[in-house]
Amino acid sequence: MVVSVFWGMSFIVLTQLLKWLGTMEILALRWTLASVIFACLIGAGRIRINLRGKNAKFLFLTGLTEPCIYSVFEIYGLKYSSASISSIFIATIPCATLLVSILFFHKKPGRMGVLSILLAFAGVVVTTVFSPAFIGGGQTLGYLFMTGAVMAGTVFGFFSSKSGEEYEPMAITAMMSFMGMILFNGICLLEGDWSQMYVTFFTHWQVAAGIAFLGICCSVICYAGFNKLLCTLDISIANNLTSAMITIIGVVAGVTVNGDPAGLYTVIGLTMTVSGVWLSSKSM
Repeated sequence: MVVSVFWGMSFIVLTQLLKWLGTMEILALRWTLASVIFACLIGAGRIRINLRGKNAKFLFLTGLTEPCIYSVFEIYGLKYSSASISSIFIATIPCATLLVSILFFHKKPGRMGVLSILLAFAGVVVTTVFSPAFIGGGQTLGYLFMTGAVMAGTVFGFFSSKSGEEYEPMAITAMMSFMGMILFNGICLLEGDWSQMYVTFFTHWQVAAGIAFLGICCSVICYAGFNKLLCTLDISIANNLTSAMITIIGVVAGVTVNGDPAGLYTVIGLTMTVSGVWLSSKSM
């Protein structure tokens, strides 16, 4: 529940921060703050990351998919679409996970599994195609980025689950934070005026509050909790536990706070997607 609520609200916070910061600046500040917290925990002896004698391949692949790849797709998806539509796209990750299990791990889908995938996908289609912004391709680029986010989020679940066989959830999350900090700060440094984003962070209370929410709540707490779920539960079940609630919160917040366009198509699409997610849990 905590993971779902925080991640559901993250769509709103991200769209608000885009008013003051660039996409890479938001990601750099978010994961730098998370890294500082984990560095303190490591220094205090509360977390240990021992790479000796262990297969670190999946640990690094986990950090590569999230936050390095997923976060880029997600934030650009938000930039070119809306919080409500983006959250509906993310709801299809459990169905995508089930699809990957069918295609690559030879899991027998069954009628319920096939129906859940088709229903969730149809919900996204209804929500996006009937959106006023879709006419003329106004948000097509955003939809493509969110599709990339769904793919990255799906692969992340498998990598994190595999990493959990040798590493603690907090160690996995710490490595994710360090990799994100290095990548996004490096990009900002290459883009120039790298120090200005930190000046904005320390002088603008709204920016500081938004980054604090993303860095502490959505990065440290949520990813540590979600990695724990992935280490102890089936990947599809872990995704199902969080996705439906994230979508509902994201859509409601997007419409009420951001004023995202909504209509009967939004209600129908959201209902179809959440129903597909629910049905996918019945097929596991």
